[in-house]
Amino acid sequence: MTVDLKNIRALTFDVGGTVFDWHSTIRDELARLATERGAALDAPAFANEWRQRMFQLLGQVRSKELPWLNADDLHRMAIDDVAPNFPSLELSDVDKDDLTMAWHKMNVWPDFPPALEALRTRYTVTILTVLSWGIAVDSSKHGGLSWDGIISCEFLGHYKPDPEAYQGAVKLLGLDPGQVMMVAAHPSDLKAAMAAGLHSAYVPRIESNDQSNQAEFPQPDIDINAENFEDLVRQIV
Repeated sequence: MTVDLKNIRALTFDVGGTVFDWHSTIRDELARLATERGAALDAPAFANEWRQRMFQLLGQVRSKELPWLNADDLHRMAIDDVAPNFPSLELSDVDKDDLTMAWHKMNVWPDFPPALEALRTRYTVTILTVLSWGIAVDSSKHGGLSWDGIISCEFLGHYKPDPEAYQGAVKLLGLDPGQVMMVAAHPSDLKAAMAAGLHSAYVPRIESNDQSNQAEFPQPDIDINAENFEDLVRQIV
């Protein structure tokens, strides 16, 4: 551990994959629809392709190839692109609209709710996500989570991993970057946060089928490496 915790005032959490188990939520919703229709479907593959395509489109927003759009817009565009790869499901526009709303009901990892309450006794704890504010609010309510704040990049004018996204969140918190720690299951997110001046905590989600969550543990050069959220609480509270 290379960070003086006495200086840390706030934690900013990635949520897609870190707090919310997006993969099983979306996979199960796709599988449910396929079962209803008697369609053969590789639901895990569809879920992964859908998310990957959303992040490709997000990259085009960051590079200004696309206009400013939030994650709901991008999920809806992405399913249009991915659905032809899974023709057995024969999705209508209404189906695609309904499936896009499944991102608003993501399930929370079961070890997170007690950890959140413990962390809030010591820190201001907020979300910092590329997901829309609506997704973050609805999925938090779905999981019974109470945050000190929800910061969506859709209101910052920059998406992570642009440094301005992390710095914008720090400014909203009224703190200096060195007083804030980013918590995520994605090392790339943490390294970008550190480049913007924040501290970092890596909490892998080993049980996830999210390919982007699979990385070496512990992560070198990260301030805190925690095996799970219970371990994170033990180390920093």
